[in-house]
Amino acid sequence: MPSFSELKAKAASAASSGAERLQNMKDRNTSVPMKKTNWDPYSGQAPPPPPPPRSLVNQKTKPVETFLPPPSRGPSSSSTATQGTSASPGPPPLPARGASSTPPALPQRTNSRDAGPPLPSRTASSIARNSAVAKPAGPPPPVVRSTRPDLVSSESFHSSKEGDSNRIDWTNLSHEDKEVFFSWLDEFFSKHLNITIAPRTAGIRRSVPSSDTGGGLSAPPPLKLTTKPTSWGHTTTGNSDPNFITSYPPPTKGESAAADLAEFFRPTTRWDNPPWYHSASGIPPPLDGKPERYVSSWQSRGSMKTTRIGVLFSDLSVFWSAVTYSLTNPENERDVKRQAWYLPRPNSLDQATLVEAHETYGDTIALFAESFLGSGQYCARGECWDLANEALKYFDQYGYIPKPVPSISRTHGHLIYEGKASKKGKEMVGRWRGGDDCIRRGDIIEWRKARIASVNSPGSYTILGDPEHTAVIVSNSNTLPNVGDGFSIPPSALGSLTVVEQSVGQPPVRKDYNLQGLEEGEMWIYRPIGFELYLGISDLTPTPPESLPRIQQV
Repeated sequence: MPSFSELKAKAASAASSGAERLQNMKDRNTSVPMKKTNWDPYSGQAPPPPPPPRSLVNQKTKPVETFLPPPSRGPSSSSTATQGTSASPGPPPLPARGASSTPPALPQRTNSRDAGPPLPSRTASSIARNSAVAKPAGPPPPVVRSTRPDLVSSESFHSSKEGDSNRIDWTNLSHEDKEVFFSWLDEFFSKHLNITIAPRTAGIRRSVPSSDTGGGLSAPPPLKLTTKPTSWGHTTTGNSDPNFITSYPPPTKGESAAADLAEFFRPTTRWDNPPWYHSASGIPPPLDGKPERYVSSWQSRGSMKTTRIGVLFSDLSVFWSAVTYSLTNPENERDVKRQAWYLPRPNSLDQATLVEAHETYGDTIALFAESFLGSGQYCARGECWDLANEALKYFDQYGYIPKPVPSISRTHGHLIYEGKASKKGKEMVGRWRGGDDCIRRGDIIEWRKARIASVNSPGSYTILGDPEHTAVIVSNSNTLPNVGDGFSIPPSALGSLTVVEQSVGQPPVRKDYNLQGLEEGEMWIYRPIGFELYLGISDLTPTPPESLPRIQQV
C-alpha cells in the first residue's frame, strides 16, 4: 500500500501535467491580432518573409562623381484594336539579379524592429547589364506603427536642439549684426519703459520730442527681417513667394497640363484636317508625341467609331477624352462629337497621411536601393532614374500593398520640397509642400544642374545632373521647426542628406550631401505614396471613373 507521501507526490505530478497541457493548448491557439499586422490571412496571399540582415548593406562604398542623363523617352507610335488598350512601353530589359523562384518562407512574427524585406541574391554570373532582371524575393516589411512620430500641427512650436544652426556666434558678430541687435534692444526698452528712441544713424542716438510722452525719443523704424544677422541661423519660414517658379513640371497656361489639353476639346476650338482622331496614332496634336503614361481604346458600331484616351501627366493631373465620328466622312465636323474630362493636380496632404505613406513604402524603397551596395551590380540599365523607378515597381508583385504612384518623368509621388540656388549660393529659395516636418528615409530626390561645394574641403565640389540626376534618400533629416505647406525654406535649412545613387559607369553607392554648400541648380524631393490615395483613381484607364467628386467635364 502506497504511503501518504507517495500519494501526495502523484497528486502534485498530475496537477502539474494538467497545467502544462492547458498552457500548451493555449499557446498553440493564440495568434497575433490582425489589427497589429498589415497581412490579411483571408486574402489568399502568403505572409511576408523575414527581412534581410542589415549587415548586407556596405556603407563604405564611394561613388565616382560623374552622372549622366536619365533614360530617354522619345515618342513612339502605337496601333489600336477593337476594345483594346495600349499602354506606353517601360524601360529596356533589366539586369539579372539571381532571385530565387521559390516562394518566401513563412516568417516568425517577433517584436523586432530591425526587420526589412529580404534582399536579392547575387552571383558572379548575374552582373550582365543587358539581361533580364528577376524580381527580388520577399515582400515589403510590415508597417511598424509604433515608430510613427508624434503628429503636431504645423503652427506648433518645435524647440531646436542645443548646438544647432540657431546658436549665436557672439565672437564673430559683424558691425551690421551689432547694429541690428542694438536696434532690437532699443525697440524692447522703448516698449518696456514707455519711451521713444531715435533710429540709429552712423552710431549716433539723438533725442527728439514726442507728443505721447511730452519729451523723449522717437521710436525706431520697423525692422526688416532681411537684416537679421546670418550667424543667428539659416532657417527662415513663412508663406512662400508666389513668383517662385522652378523649371519642372513644365509650365502650363491653366491650372494643370490636363486642363490645358481639355481646352483643345472645347466646341469653340477648330480642328484642322486631316483629322488627328482618324490617324494611326490617334494622339491629340497638343501632346506633341506620345506621353509617358498613356492608354487608348476604340470601338466601332456600324459606320460610327469612338476613340478614347487617358493621359497621366507629370504634374499628376489626369485627362480623358472620347471622340465619335463617321468612318464614311471623318472630316465632317457636324458628325463629330467631342467629350473631355480631367482631374486637376492633387492637393498637398496633411502630416498623418504623409507619415502613413512613409511607413508603407519608405523603408522598403531605401532597402531596395541599399541592397545593391557593394555588389558591383547595376539596377536595371544603370541609369540613375532606374533606381527609383525599379524601387516603386517592386511593390507591383504584392497585391496586399496599395500600388504607389509610378515614376513619371521626374515625378515620384507627393512633392515634399522644391528649391534652387544661384550666384554661388548667395541666393537660395525654396518651398515646403504638405504637412510633414522632415525629409524621411525612402524619399526620392531629383537634381537639375546642381553644384554642391564641399563644406569641409574648400575648392572641391560635386556636379549633380547633366541635366538631371535621381537618388534615393536613406536617412531622415532633422525636424524643421514651425514649418507648414507653402512655407519658404531655403535648401541650406535641410542640412545634410544621405542618398544611394548610381550612374552609367558607377554602380550604386552611398553619398552624403550638405545642402549648405548648394551653389547652383534646382532640386525636388518626393514622398512615395499610394496611387489611389493621392489621385483618387485606382488605375489609368481610357474611360473616366464614375461619380468622382474632383473630376471636371468640358
